[in-house]
Amino acid sequence: MLPMYNSPLTNHGVLQANRLGTHLAASKVSNIFSSDLQRAVKTAEAIRTAQDNGTSLEVTKLELLREQDFGHYEKKPFHERSKDSNKTGKEIHYEAHRGDPGFKDVESKESMKRRMETFVKEHLMHLLEINDSNLNGDTIVTVAHGIILGHLWRVILRQFNPKNVSVGPDVPYPERGLEYIGGWSNTGYLELVIKSIPDVSPAKVGLDPLVSDEQSNDPTSVKLSNHNFDNFEVIMSLMVKSVNNQDHLKGLKKTRGGLGSLKHDSSQRTMDSFFKKRKLE
Repeated sequence: MLPMYNSPLTNHGVLQANRLGTHLAASKVSNIFSSDLQRAVKTAEAIRTAQDNGTSLEVTKLELLREQDFGHYEKKPFHERSKDSNKTGKEIHYEAHRGDPGFKDVESKESMKRRMETFVKEHLMHLLEINDSNLNGDTIVTVAHGIILGHLWRVILRQFNPKNVSVGPDVPYPERGLEYIGGWSNTGYLELVIKSIPDVSPAKVGLDPLVSDEQSNDPTSVKLSNHNFDNFEVIMSLMVKSVNNQDHLKGLKKTRGGLGSLKHDSSQRTMDSFFKKRKLE
């Protein structure tokens, strides 16, 4: 069952999604994964529609990719900290209402992490295995939501040996480390490049020590702990090519008068479709 917060795209959101689809049309998209919430599905469908690769590309819709579940607090106003208490407004509200029938607390970070670990294990890992058939420049697209995408990024990052992770020349290195790479605007995307490392023995690389803060002054070295290495991790490299890429939105302005914020009506004709029809007549 879809949740109550399954809000649709606005008119401006549809324009952004179509721009993104056109922008990615030149990429060879092999797989599209999407949250099953309608605003994500519509964006994913715009990407799929723009692909002209002669294949039966479909969008895989997954509940796993939904945004964080805010439970009882979904679309509720922020509860400020009381002046007479050290507890936050949310904590006070939780204690007062946790016994109410049907009360549901906010989804925890650990729960979101487990969801993304399941998604990576069940849907991504086999696509990244090295063989002659899949190292051909294919693009895998995942369409989801801001908070859950942050957890997905951290799960993906932990699949790689830190020594094999780098950032592109146009990506500023985050002060808190690559785990906290920043947020995403609507249809802004994180672009990752995953490649095999030639002429490297997995057994040998697996014995190499991790790069620590004391061992390296290289600002592009990832310094993480608690990695679980396997054959995939030690023979693949990961490069962060761009963060919150919005090149496709250049020149796009929001319609004045609030029209851009209205719910999109797919039956409503655009100016382009109007003039195309006039030409046919």
